[in-house]
Amino acid sequence: MLKKALEWVIPLTLAGMVAGCATYRPPEQIQSATSTLNRYTPEYVREANKALVESNHPDAERLVGIGLRLQKAIDSLDSWANTNPEGSEQ
Repeated sequence: MLKKALEWVIPLTLAGMVAGCATYRPPEQIQSATSTLNRYTPEYVREANKALVESNHPDAERLVGIGLRLQKAIDSLDSWANTNPEGSEQ
């Protein structure tokens, strides 16, 4: 009986958590901070990658990849923070 209950409770709880995340809007300060971060990250990553390549850093390839993934993550965070979950315009 307990096993059957857990088989239903766990997936329903996870589904509820995901639904809550999809409708949650972060505070205005978080939205503003992610927009600012997203605005400047591409320039910082571009300059850092250029310096790594020009200096012949031994680990440049890995560090350039990290910078590009960071830029993509910041862009995704900004997109989430500034998307209205109800589908209407801000």
